[in-house]
Amino acid sequence: MTTPESGAAAARTPEELIEELLGRVQALEAWRTHQTDLIDELLNGMPIPETASLTSAQPDEGELDIDALIDWVHQTVTSVIARPLRGELTWCPLWWEHAEAVFRLEALRRAWTELAAEPGVAMSIWIRDHLDPCLRELLTPLGPFADCQQNTRYRSLNGHTPLPTLPTRTPDNDE
Repeated sequence: MTTPESGAAAARTPEELIEELLGRVQALEAWRTHQTDLIDELLNGMPIPETASLTSAQPDEGELDIDALIDWVHQTVTSVIARPLRGELTWCPLWWEHAEAVFRLEALRRAWTELAAEPGVAMSIWIRDHLDPCLRELLTPLGPFADCQQNTRYRSLNGHTPLPTLPTRTPDNDE
């Protein structure tokens, strides 16, 4: 079956298709450069040059509210995710002290904010495209918690005992 889009694509000349593809590649390269600048700023505390910043829809969209992130991770991620933390999988209940974890979980929260309210398959897409890859990176043996000693769970796994969710603590303000 031929759709109007496929018919329109077939009517274009090879030069037009190449020009369109080059435009898409340039847009992707600009996006990648911007994302790299954002990573540098977050992980290294370096400001983003004015020429690299994009106009945001909300003035405080780029600001990190660590307390809101901690609450969101506790309510949305660690309260429902169960993984056997043995062998090579690692998680730190003090995750907010790991810059990469904060960066990845804030990106996850922003995707959640956009997709959670959408009807239909948006939640499934969020899980597949955002949550699962984020958890793979965080829990991997080479992830941000690889050398963290806060990884032990103390619950018995005898019989039918559901795995506990990822451990976490509320930061102590008195420290």
